[in-house]
Amino acid sequence: MKSPFRIDSNTYAQLMKGLNDTFFSEKKGNSSDFRLYFDDLWLSDTAVIDDIHKSKGEWAVDLVFASIHNPLKFIRRFIVSHPCPKRAAQKAHFMRRLAAKDQRGTLEVNIELLNLCQN
Repeated sequence: MKSPFRIDSNTYAQLMKGLNDTFFSEKKGNSSDFRLYFDDLWLSDTAVIDDIHKSKGEWAVDLVFASIHNPLKFIRRFIVSHPCPKRAAQKAHFMRRLAAKDQRGTLEVNIELLNLCQN
């Protein structure tokens, strides 16, 4: 039988002091803090790019949602990992098609909008 969880009085006092400090130092966020979550209309004009790379011994699949008007405005999300590179590529292809607003894949990011300097 497992013994019940116990905490000594010194640790409990430090825990309560920390909670009390966060009560006085933390504050409520205002609506500008959540603008990223509510201002998502730009996601309707995004190109979905799949990225397959080796990470921690497996092939990780990430999807990058990049705006076609401003390529520096993007969101990168981890989707899945797989030990086989062919299966990871297959999953990336299907997930990209599923996530894309334009199923035909005609939305593309224009590299000239980045204004890259070749110096």
